[in-house]
Amino acid sequence: MIAVLLLAAFWATLTCWRIYRLARFFQIEEYMSSRFLRWMVAKRERSTPNRFVEGAVTGLVLMVALTAFGLDTLAIHIGLWAAIIVFITWPEPVKEVKKTFKATQRAVRLLGTAFVLAIVFNLGLSLMLASLADEVTGSTLGAVSLIGMIAYLLAPLALSVANGLMYPVESSMRRMFRERARRRLAQSRVKVIGITGSFGKTSTKDYLHHILSGRYKVIKTPKSYNTLMGVCLVINNDFDPNAGDDYFIIEMGAYIPGEIKRICELTKPQAGIVSAVGPQHLERFGTLENVVTAKYELVEAVPKDGFVVFNFDDELVRGMGERGYPDTCIGVSYGNPPREDARLIAQNIQHTLDGLKFDVVDRQTGEERTFSTTLIGLHNVTNILLATAVAHQLGMSLGEIGLRVATLTATEHRLKQTRLPNGVMMLDDAYNTNPVGSASALEVLKLNQHGRRVLITPGMVELGPLHEQENEKLGQRAAAACTDIVLVGVEQTKPIQRGVKNAGFDETHLHVFETVTEAIQWYQAELKAGDAVLILNDLPDNYM
Repeated sequence: MIAVLLLAAFWATLTCWRIYRLARFFQIEEYMSSRFLRWMVAKRERSTPNRFVEGAVTGLVLMVALTAFGLDTLAIHIGLWAAIIVFITWPEPVKEVKKTFKATQRAVRLLGTAFVLAIVFNLGLSLMLASLADEVTGSTLGAVSLIGMIAYLLAPLALSVANGLMYPVESSMRRMFRERARRRLAQSRVKVIGITGSFGKTSTKDYLHHILSGRYKVIKTPKSYNTLMGVCLVINNDFDPNAGDDYFIIEMGAYIPGEIKRICELTKPQAGIVSAVGPQHLERFGTLENVVTAKYELVEAVPKDGFVVFNFDDELVRGMGERGYPDTCIGVSYGNPPREDARLIAQNIQHTLDGLKFDVVDRQTGEERTFSTTLIGLHNVTNILLATAVAHQLGMSLGEIGLRVATLTATEHRLKQTRLPNGVMMLDDAYNTNPVGSASALEVLKLNQHGRRVLITPGMVELGPLHEQENEKLGQRAAAACTDIVLVGVEQTKPIQRGVKNAGFDETHLHVFETVTEAIQWYQAELKAGDAVLILNDLPDNYM
């Protein structure tokens, strides 16, 4: 019986170790069991690692052979399975880890529950099996190992089951966390401005915060804290109800309809911005109509006497504004020519690597000012216009706003331009995952006419049925803009490779690596002063 316990404990430990390693991906998938399980089965080597298959088959074959030759002794079988377990558990090399596991309280509770499930499954079934046998033999140990193999394979399911078992606990804790945030927000006199859109949210939020801070006391949600729990975290930990803030700018993201509505129910926005509707997260939303429904939840939450600013250059966003709610709908446009129904427009746009310069006109009042900024990328004209429209509606003149725009700086990892010590220009657009932003970034790269123009990208994800099409278009655009193209991930970048080759690009200047690290090592060795490199998107570990 001791031999059974030891072997079952070995397998239980192995299973728990696999659960722990998978918890990082479960966390990346935001504790959503369905998404995690879809990710697991997307590639056979995730659900059934090669080392496991080799070890399990070898162990079962040797066990049968030993039994057939009369070597059915406990010592031999214990040694056999110990060797197999060591073979299976020997860590396989990890290509690259960008996001490590965070041992949050929720994660610890999840792991604890999953560990208990794995241990009970292994030890419980093994002891039951042993109790039914007249004596413990090598075959018995083989059966115990078979149970252990099944438990090991079901490790991903253990995380999902544990997540389901802990749902009432987590739901109760989230409810208390939300109520605490609601009370803190209600204690203040701050007015909330919500920002949503498929892309452009974070940059617009940062620009609006900088502009409004020239006159008002303003706070914002940091980085990309744009989920309900992320917003609650900011309110509970960083927001002071007694600080006397005038405005609180809250970024609102969503993966399915209903999420923005819940954020709005908590924060009660008095004004809003809708930046864009695109295929980002289309894999989760299913259709663009669902995206529109989700983003319009912010518009519906603004009171009738409030106001919302819309990007009229985006047809789907313009459609939201044309519904006529709330009473004040402000459209912005920089198209050529700008939309006739837009109130705030940009014209005479000059775009260089030194920045942007354009005239802003308020068609309602006739006020006009020239804006200059070191920001690059034509999409930033839209972001600046959206922020300007809100600030203007809140009482700031275009002249006052223009002074603040002149001191804007790029949001981290969103087409931020830096000059490396070796003279290479770096365009860091690592958080860009959308077709519109990608095209804009490549246009910026084209502005560099004094050296090599290099694109490094793993491509775009979560585009649903548009994945192949949009990534192939990215390859075609890259072929027209770049002297060198560096792709990360042989399999996932095949649509880009196809687009590049179909455009007639010189394939000797197309390089494909498995990791970002290899790609960076390549450009560090190859590029020199005067060259430019664009880092476009940086996929999380679950896509690599």
